[in-house]
Amino acid sequence: MDADLEKTTEAKTSIYRQESEFHRVHEHQSASAVLRAVIDEAKGETISIREIIEAFGERAFGFVLILFSLPNCVPNVPGIAGIVGTPVLIFGIQMMLGHKRPWLPGFILRQTVSVAKFKRLIDIAEPKLQKLESYCKPRLLQLFGPIGDRVVGLFAFLVALSVLIPFPGTNFPPSIALVIASIAVMEEDGYLLLVGYLIGLAGLAYTVTILGASYHLIVAAIQNLPGWLGF
Repeated sequence: MDADLEKTTEAKTSIYRQESEFHRVHEHQSASAVLRAVIDEAKGETISIREIIEAFGERAFGFVLILFSLPNCVPNVPGIAGIVGTPVLIFGIQMMLGHKRPWLPGFILRQTVSVAKFKRLIDIAEPKLQKLESYCKPRLLQLFGPIGDRVVGLFAFLVALSVLIPFPGTNFPPSIALVIASIAVMEEDGYLLLVGYLIGLAGLAYTVTILGASYHLIVAAIQNLPGWLGF
């Protein structure tokens, strides 16, 4: 029994060391380069969600925010906003609380995806991501750090609330802004981060305007309802 326990502990330690070594080697590379390395160095025909997230280390929040925001950046089936908006809300709260990496239940971390399918996705996204990354460089680094991460978390939280509101147009601009801001966080580009914030604030202002107009319409309808019914 003790021997089995020792082997299990050694196996877990070995896996941890491999993940730490991967992160150490690719720590200062771009997001697209890390994704490509994950594919190139994958062992077997599948790769787990844990392995993908661990590959980004402390930049994992940026990756998962991009992952769950992209579906709202393109036309999708009704209801998808609620499915992907909820995780963004949770990740935003975690960032505001100062978490260094996104927490996900073990059963989700153990889920695997086909390396071949993931490679096709990277092949499509990589040129666009590299083009955006070509404009990125470390700037305004004072916007990053413990306080900066909490601000990004608040921004993600507000974006998620906007996405979850079932009104036309309330999910697209904020989601685009969050993708831009997330890339900025991963590349530590303060100028790009400010661009993301400005686009996001414009989108959030639109959401607030829609909510305000809807509220006044509902109040007016309630007030006029007796007259319409002939009372």
